[in-house]
Amino acid sequence: MSLADIVSRTEVIAKKYEKFTGDKPDRPEKSNDPFTDEYTDLVERINGLTLKADEIAAEKNRATKAALNAELRRSKAALLETDVPKLEKLIRKGKNVTKTVIDDRMAKVKQVRDGIAEIPDGVHGPRKPGRALTQICLMVQLGGTGRIPAGATATIELSGPDARVTNNPGYYQHSAESKALANDWQVAKKKQDLHLDNIEKGLSTLKGIGEAMGETLKTQDVLIDTIDTKMDNVTKELKTNNMKLKGLVESMRSKRNFCIDITLICVLLALGLYLYMMFKK
Repeated sequence: MSLADIVSRTEVIAKKYEKFTGDKPDRPEKSNDPFTDEYTDLVERINGLTLKADEIAAEKNRATKAALNAELRRSKAALLETDVPKLEKLIRKGKNVTKTVIDDRMAKVKQVRDGIAEIPDGVHGPRKPGRALTQICLMVQLGGTGRIPAGATATIELSGPDARVTNNPGYYQHSAESKALANDWQVAKKKQDLHLDNIEKGLSTLKGIGEAMGETLKTQDVLIDTIDTKMDNVTKELKTNNMKLKGLVESMRSKRNFCIDITLICVLLALGLYLYMMFKK
């Protein structure tokens, strides 16, 4: 989890459980003019982002500073994309809204946009030392209770040489932090490209080895099939020879038995003749 995620989650949790805290800051009550209420809240948030930008500028850790600047850019984008259009929708709302009031409100919205864009966020050019800083001031007459009196007007006053972003020649130029991040990104990209090239070469080599093994296996399959065919033929020949040998053995055995039988008969006849001659004497 990055530092920016931790900061954003902390803010969400703090805002979620803010209603359970005992000491809540006093906030001005809502007036009858919705534009003034939204305008006041938006100016307070812009001032808060300006203070946050000053704190980020004093940060020494470059990684932490980059993460905080990214969070600040997201906050500025949220103001420009959500809150400012909401303020624009309230320009013609309210009581006794004349053309002069509408023109004044449109000028205030434009000043708010310029003020948000002027907040340094690590990408846009930082404010140069020795120059008057752009100040966003809420010019309202507040009582001791912090409420906006009836008939009071809230305006944003942008003063200094940086009142307009287009007049700042360094607005679209790289800062030291952005240059360092760009250099780090280029170095990391080159390393990544080198690793990807090595991986691609390794995959190509593995592919070649796999194709060679496939061809070898195909050749071995042909050899194995040939060997199986020859083994079948040899087995058939062995079976035929075994049958022939068996017949030969059986024939030789029968002849031997016949000779033995004849010999035994002759022996018995001779023995019988010998006994007969002895008993006759």
